Amino acid sequence: MIKLKAPSLSLRSVILLAVVVGIAAPALLLVAFSDSLIRRSLEPVLEGQRAAVLTLAANGLAEPLWTVDSTAVQRALDQLLSDVNVCGVELSEERAETPDIVRTKCSPGWPTVTLAAMIRREGQVLGSLRVHFDDAAQERMLEEGRRQTAAIVAVQVVAGVVIVLLVFYLRLVRPIDRLKQLASAIALREPVPRLRWNRKDELGQLGVHLDQMGQQIAGLLADMESKNAQLHQLAMYDHLTGLPNRTLFREVFLHEAAVARRDGTHLALLFVDLDRFKAINDSLGHAAGDRMLLQASERLRQAVRESDLACRVSGDEFLLLMRDSSDHVAHAAQRLIEALNAPLQLEGGMASVSASIGIALYPRDGDDFDTMVRHADLAMYRAKQLGRSRYSFFQQDMDAAAVERMELERELAQALERDELLLHYQALVDARTGAWRGLEALMRWQHPQRGLVMPGHFIELAEETGQILALGWSTIEKACAQLARWKAAGRHPGPIAINLSALQFRDPSLAERIAEAMGRHGVEPGELAIELTESTLLTDTDTVLQTLTRLADLGLSLSVDDFGTGYSSLAYLKLLRPARLKIDRAFVRDLPASPDDRALVQAMMGMAQALGIEVVAEGVETEAQRDALLALGCWQQQGYLYCRPQPAQALEARLAAWPPHSGAP
Repeated sequence: MIKLKAPSLSLRSVILLAVVVGIAAPALLLVAFSDSLIRRSLEPVLEGQRAAVLTLAANGLAEPLWTVDSTAVQRALDQLLSDVNVCGVELSEERAETPDIVRTKCSPGWPTVTLAAMIRREGQVLGSLRVHFDDAAQERMLEEGRRQTAAIVAVQVVAGVVIVLLVFYLRLVRPIDRLKQLASAIALREPVPRLRWNRKDELGQLGVHLDQMGQQIAGLLADMESKNAQLHQLAMYDHLTGLPNRTLFREVFLHEAAVARRDGTHLALLFVDLDRFKAINDSLGHAAGDRMLLQASERLRQAVRESDLACRVSGDEFLLLMRDSSDHVAHAAQRLIEALNAPLQLEGGMASVSASIGIALYPRDGDDFDTMVRHADLAMYRAKQLGRSRYSFFQQDMDAAAVERMELERELAQALERDELLLHYQALVDARTGAWRGLEALMRWQHPQRGLVMPGHFIELAEETGQILALGWSTIEKACAQLARWKAAGRHPGPIAINLSALQFRDPSLAERIAEAMGRHGVEPGELAIELTESTLLTDTDTVLQTLTRLADLGLSLSVDDFGTGYSSLAYLKLLRPARLKIDRAFVRDLPASPDDRALVQAMMGMAQALGIEVVAEGVETEAQRDALLALGCWQQQGYLYCRPQPAQALEARLAAWPPHSGAP
């Protein structure tokens, strides 16, 4: 089926076409049908006129024929022929030997209409008269009527078109042009012209609405521009410090890298990380942390040149882009470190923060943005490992270490899924008698290729990636399950101490999950203990107290691990009152040869005894260390001298008997 597509016409063309069709078409139809109309009206008139002429002529000839007056007959025939509609006459008399009279004035072949009538006088037929009327007279009358009709129709059409077009222009074309002008001004965001509109007219009402809409649109566009500026600010700049964010920094780097490639120059990308910011942020609160970031970012601005670009990546991490060689970059990095090392003024007082900086050089260390950032980040971690508050240039061996670290992270995630993590246990010993007073649960990783992996190789990674949570829950579950198995076998190790990470300790569901594990495995109050580092206990004291209270309600005692290596605040010991302090192995290693270590251990012992807190010495490996600690009054000890961390099966024979009816020891 063929589909016909109508031509696309503008509104003006459609209206003009409608005017032409609406006015001219009826006029043309009138002209076309006027002939038949005139003909219908003329035919009766002509027939009546011809009949009247014939009747008058017959009556006029009756008297001359009765009196046989030939002259009068000729005069009557002449008068009849003088009629414009008569082409010829024929007169036939009834008298014998009288010739017929035939007279004509039209050329042969002229269209005629012949009518005949009898001539009578007093009932006697005197002759017959045949009149040939001009049949073209009707056509002439029709032509005349046609001309008159056409003239009248033409005048009407012209007058109608002029009037319609005038109205069309005044009430449609001009308002539409003004509407287009107004719409164009709105579309092109030009000043909207103030036009006067006829409010009684539909287009005028539309113009008023469009005028109002234009003002509203102008307001909306202005508001959108303001919002777009705000969105651009949010999309390209950090909302806290006002520094460019990673998106804008990437665009600038790509441009500068293209210029450097063209000119054969160098760029330096610096990854700046504030040291110990998290501890300060946790202890003083996020508001203080934000103020610290503001001051640090301002110092970054002041320490670099106007041609350099500083960017806040996230948290306490910043990026800097410099157009310098390595020598100048090293001086700039040291200048940044010194600027950031100066104490910062906070509402609660002064706070000190340092920075570790990693440096990657373009194009030596990478030819794209992501590679450069990754390499600068690796160099920054190397600076932290070397002691913080320093800078480090990227070296290729760092990339290999990062790949190894990523592989270890992936394998650790698989180890959690495959249950490759297990617990070894190390005894807490009474050095006076050699009796075991409890165990500490220590996580180990039974790697399918690497063998038994010590926690020093994966705990730090687990804390950085958040996998420490899963490790912590696994430790609690495995320790409770093993204690239940020992009890079922008639053995009991005493309290089992579990190390909790700071991330796990801040989990609101910690107490509930431990209670659930204890209930599931039948662990009684007093059979579990928790160990926390000093830094964990020093953050958000109110929350720490609430969590410790809930754990104490479950019968879990608290041990402070690695005591002496952190802040060693006496105030928190008085407030938290832990069950025991575990002196770090760093103070035990050089006993009894080091007078300083002896004095420090003695001070710790005196402080703990004054507060009614038990003391445990870690890392005891020699008899000399044992005896020195006993001389100082520290009889609870832990270390390789007594027991290395071992699997549960290897310890079972050393555990005390546990009659089920007697309860836990």
